[in-house]
Amino acid sequence: MAKAPAAGEVKTRLCPPLDPVQAAALARCFLQDRVEQIMAIAGADPIVAFTPRERGTELRALLPEGVRLVPQTGVDLGARLDRLLTDLLAEGYAGAIAVDADSPTLPTRFLAEACAHLLDRAADVVVGPSEDGGYYLIGLRRAARALFRDIPWSTPAVLAETVSRARGLGLRLVLLPTWFDVDTGEDVARLRATPGATPDAFRPVRTLAFLGVGGAVEPGGRGRLVDVPWQTLATRVVYRNPWIRVEEDQVAMPDGRTTLYGVVRCGPCVGVLPFLNPETVVLIRQYRYVARSVFWEMPTGGVRSGETLESAAQRELGEEVGYRARRLLPLVSYHTSKMVLDETAHLFYGEDLVPVAAPLDDTEFIEVRPVPFATALRMVETGEIADSMTVIAVLHAARRGVA
Repeated sequence: MAKAPAAGEVKTRLCPPLDPVQAAALARCFLQDRVEQIMAIAGADPIVAFTPRERGTELRALLPEGVRLVPQTGVDLGARLDRLLTDLLAEGYAGAIAVDADSPTLPTRFLAEACAHLLDRAADVVVGPSEDGGYYLIGLRRAARALFRDIPWSTPAVLAETVSRARGLGLRLVLLPTWFDVDTGEDVARLRATPGATPDAFRPVRTLAFLGVGGAVEPGGRGRLVDVPWQTLATRVVYRNPWIRVEEDQVAMPDGRTTLYGVVRCGPCVGVLPFLNPETVVLIRQYRYVARSVFWEMPTGGVRSGETLESAAQRELGEEVGYRARRLLPLVSYHTSKMVLDETAHLFYGEDLVPVAAPLDDTEFIEVRPVPFATALRMVETGEIADSMTVIAVLHAARRGVA
């Protein structure tokens, strides 16, 4: 059971000492650590029942493949719990368990025991008590709506009332060991001070890393965070013109900490390595303002709105060297910069060139020159050709034996 970790909408009782963005980042760590923990339990199907329902796409980006997302439905927590567990049992599961995401060090053994009690039919109801008088877990073998109706939620009476009703209904009840959840600043301090409350306490890697607890990421453990998507919390457009947009993004990292990223977005681009014949390519020579230097290049340029990659490549080929390729074949696609520039280059080689009349861009001053492919390859190897798109295209063509 989880609330989408949006700043100002989740874990607000942690503010202060945290600010809303930090509280949301910590909630994200709680959720991702809990999902990883559940996925390690044999025979368990991991499901995140979330609210609000319009945040499903955001949550999908935070979770591994194979984790099912189900929106919560109901007027209060009791109705949402009842609906969720009843629906899962109706799907044919031997048992359905709802567990919170707010008790990050909850031992995995407790979760496994809850599963075992339901699978072995030793219990109709399993409850994991929280120190504050509520519960961190409830599991059922069959629907029991009375356990959720008119419960005084968010009070110390939740557990006692639930236990009383289960016994009044004649349900076989198993109580798991008591554990604590993290709702306040004092709870955060406790978690930071005693991350291993017992020898079998779960070590939530992202949560402890966010809190700066030493040893949270053991040697080799950092790799567990590599495949976790980074989450954009907020975006501010700093500058834009017809060709680029510069954004400042506030980003949550996998361990829950936040950082700023400056991102230049300029859309996809294309490049064509055109062959006049099997031994000769057409290169251009032009001044590049940003680099303050003259570069040898193949025809390159941006993809306009509504253009396919192939049509953009043919347009650039016509505008810059005055040819069209009867055969245009893909070489490779790659990221021109993985750090600050959001741009993917799509490279082609063109064969069987035919002349075309195409207007030159009025901001371009270009020298066009046929060059033996062997010379172009040597220019790449010596650094005379330094444009990355041309370097990559020439090396790919040479490796594939295109020329």
